[in-house]
Amino acid sequence: MKDGTHLTGLEGTNPLGFLAALGVQVLFEQEKHQPKLWWSKDIIPHAIVDTEFDLDRIIEQAFQTFALWLKSPALNPGFGNKADDSGKFKPDELREYIKKNLSDHAGNRLASALVAEGSLDGAGKVAKPSDLYFMAGQLKFLQIARELLENVDRKLLIEGLAGPWSYSSKLSSLGWDITDDRNYAIAAANPAKEKKLTNPGAEALAILGLSRHPVFGNRDQTRTLTLGCAGPWRRNGTYTWPLWTRPATPRMVRSILAHTTGEDDTISKRSHWYIGWGISLVMRSVIRRSDQGGYGTFSPPEIAWSRG
Repeated sequence: MKDGTHLTGLEGTNPLGFLAALGVQVLFEQEKHQPKLWWSKDIIPHAIVDTEFDLDRIIEQAFQTFALWLKSPALNPGFGNKADDSGKFKPDELREYIKKNLSDHAGNRLASALVAEGSLDGAGKVAKPSDLYFMAGQLKFLQIARELLENVDRKLLIEGLAGPWSYSSKLSSLGWDITDDRNYAIAAANPAKEKKLTNPGAEALAILGLSRHPVFGNRDQTRTLTLGCAGPWRRNGTYTWPLWTRPATPRMVRSILAHTTGEDDTISKRSHWYIGWGISLVMRSVIRRSDQGGYGTFSPPEIAWSRG
């Protein structure tokens, strides 16, 4: 389909590009008219939205929406401790955090994509966040999310949406770009001694896209289950995401996401529906976590299913 605003910076084969494209829809979730989203048929598919949602309109809406999200209790828990920045809530704080975010305030859906009631770490002391929480040590998820939404500017947004990504910013990252993986860490100097350069325009939008991935507590409360993710948390967990070529409303997108999650056998059982829904590819990346601290990265993606 040639019609539409082509967001060539948001490549569907990169989890960061995919999450950011979902975030473009989330920008308008409180508006009466919302964009449909689909993906180009190129070798590397990129995001497309309805023609009337051009770059200027998206960027204008982004600044309005980011400002609202920055006021949300999902990003500002208000407990007066480290959990306000990390999201690693104690059991009593976890219940209060979820309660604070039951309203329809812009940004509150992020809370239900971050933690679930009753889902705690093995010691039962703090909340176990989403599988897409890649932070550890001194890197604090909520702190970085606020920093990105507050400091991203027009130039960075244009670069994120239209590309190419220049990796020129020193703003912090949430780790969802596949170039964060060790397979891309070939350099003449030790990268640990240098400040990691990022693409904040895409990262800011991806924070909104994360809200399309709700989390759930499982029956034995040993971990948090995340839409799109499967497998063990510590070793060889995966993130699976679909790409589709027919314009899809936000409600349709939520349904597509729900039906393309899971292990290989789950995908194969549902795949006879995929062509009818316009799905062209189902991608998957292994989630790697470091031995020290559990920092997460996405491995280079593979095709889990293809329309052929």
